[in-house]
Amino acid sequence: MAGTDSTTPRQKRFVAALLAAPTVTEAATQAGISEKTAWRYLGNTAVQAELTARCDVVLTQVSAGLVADMQEAREVLMENMRDPTNPAGVRVRAAVAVLDAGLRVLEVLMLARRVAAIEQRIKEGTK
Repeated sequence: MAGTDSTTPRQKRFVAALLAAPTVTEAATQAGISEKTAWRYLGNTAVQAELTARCDVVLTQVSAGLVADMQEAREVLMENMRDPTNPAGVRVRAAVAVLDAGLRVLEVLMLARRVAAIEQRIKEGTK
């Protein structure tokens, strides 16, 4: 992935380390810079843009994987819910999990639509 044009190779190396390390201190060590320099880098808008861009890529990849995992999990729940040989408690818990997940998705979709409508009204300058 190409980074932003205004980041140095050291800054890019720090950003890559930051995505893998649990702390800024460890990321600085991995990138071969001081912790003070790492914190200075984090205040740099170009480094922040680089970090945001790389995080977006990682989140997109993770999200795609989760979508596939969610489909598989739904299939498992549906199998357990529909299997008459499973105890009633297992089938009920599977049904509740499916309903709960469905309601959460519905809430998120409804909220996203409302936010989009508000953003559109703001963009148009109306109330």
